[in-house]
Amino acid sequence: MNSCLYNFYKFHTKILVFRWDKCEHFFEKKILSDKEKILFFSLSEKRKREYLGVRYALRYIGMKINIFYNEKRKPFLFPEKEHISLSHSFEKIAIAISSYHIGVDIEKLRKDNKIVKIKKKFLREDESIFINSNYEKDYLHIIWGIKESLYKLEGGIYNIYYSFLDRYKVSTFCIKKDYYISCWIIKKTYSKKFSAFYRKIGEYYLVYIIDK
Repeated sequence: MNSCLYNFYKFHTKILVFRWDKCEHFFEKKILSDKEKILFFSLSEKRKREYLGVRYALRYIGMKINIFYNEKRKPFLFPEKEHISLSHSFEKIAIAISSYHIGVDIEKLRKDNKIVKIKKKFLREDESIFINSNYEKDYLHIIWGIKESLYKLEGGIYNIYYSFLDRYKVSTFCIKKDYYISCWIIKKTYSKKFSAFYRKIGEYYLVYIIDK
């Protein structure tokens, strides 16, 4: 059984979060064109599930469109003029379709300490000072999600960890009080401010940024 857990429309943007099962044979027969099947069979098992899940979700909302990828693996739609961003985490898929450039990320709040172990790779010193130690993993997952969304917004054109430390910055925020968070893309000649929105869905954090 597959279900839509979150369905949001605002600012000419539609965001969906799906939970989906590993029903490859059902998906393959029902939603893949002959051309899509050729690509499907060339993918790893993990990528196959992601590929099918995204196309199932698009069919669910009635969008019979093709997804293409540029040289940086940034997805785009054809023939639609809208923008798309995708994210996967375990059995969850997040899809954002917008009239504006958009970045979306979904991350499972994991019980292990992996996010804590790698925080030096993405957490700036001026970001660490406002983290409440009682909710450290929550803060880290949200900050990671914001920077991942900024990375997707730009099209993934830089080394990911370099970007997360030196190119992207998250302003002070407080979990459970702030429903949006200011963040920045920092360039040599100028900086640009964005608003990141987040929502907790079960054990997952959904983050999205709309460049409107």
